[in-house]
Amino acid sequence: MTTTQPDFTSAVELARLAPSVHNTQPWHFRVEGESLVLSRDPQRRLASVDPTGRQQVISCGAALHLAAVDLRMQGFDPVVEEPARPRRDNDLAVLRPVAGHVVSTQDVTAWRAARTRHTQRERFADRAIEPALVAELRAEAEAQGAWVRVVGDEDLPSLAVLLSHADEVERDDPAYRAELAQWTQRPAGSPDGLPAAATPDTTGRGSTVRLREFVLADVAGASQGTSAVALADPPPAEHPLTIVLGTESDGVVDWLRTGGALMALWLRATVDGVQASLLGQVVDLDWSRARLGAVLGVVGHPQLVLRLGYGHTGPDTPRRPVSEVLD
Repeated sequence: MTTTQPDFTSAVELARLAPSVHNTQPWHFRVEGESLVLSRDPQRRLASVDPTGRQQVISCGAALHLAAVDLRMQGFDPVVEEPARPRRDNDLAVLRPVAGHVVSTQDVTAWRAARTRHTQRERFADRAIEPALVAELRAEAEAQGAWVRVVGDEDLPSLAVLLSHADEVERDDPAYRAELAQWTQRPAGSPDGLPAAATPDTTGRGSTVRLREFVLADVAGASQGTSAVALADPPPAEHPLTIVLGTESDGVVDWLRTGGALMALWLRATVDGVQASLLGQVVDLDWSRARLGAVLGVVGHPQLVLRLGYGHTGPDTPRRPVSEVLD
């Protein structure tokens, strides 16, 4: 489909399907002439989990990438300008559509994948990802300015220990617990946050790393009555592929590009039926994120840790209407 004028409503409709920390959906778009300006919503920053706003910007970068995917489907080359001096506070980027793009098969495939992608919170199947696909996923992320480090078996125990420590620090923080409850105990019909159906109990998972619990111990008994029941048989072990996305430097532009890299990799994975989940605790805290880089021996700054594998698709999380995120 090609048009003479970009349909920014359509672009934002797709952009709002991007993943975001705790499904906060912290992006906002506005039309200025023939351009679409992306900004972050300071009211949706998670003060405990994300005090610097790093993960908020990454989420916005993922939304920006999806807006560009939609514009390509409309027949436009999306030129991204990352303003060194924002036009307004909280502005992150300007998306300028240039007419004349010829829609390709890859464009159609990415657009369709964006509508079926979801975060995997159920268990992963015992099926490895082919090395050729791993190479393609790496290439997608690198094309957006990020690097990819596959966490091998020799590094996984160190990652697991570091992640468990970070998880314990967060769980012991009253501010973290209150913030988590705020976004997981939203009113019925809320267009944001994480509903109970999208955050299954982690009991019975054979995960080699600690997963984030969205219902913590002091309220778990009321919501998940079987959580404390011992399992007669150990659960089957899960061995999804674990990767780290990172950047050479660690500024706002790097965070924005990390979101684009995450989204590009995730769309390519979705095409082949690969699901993804984020291991957020280990990168939530500055000290654990820095330590992760040292443990892995990488040059640069880890931004995200993902697990990739095959599994059953879970329920969709709610989304805010376009009218709330586009001016």
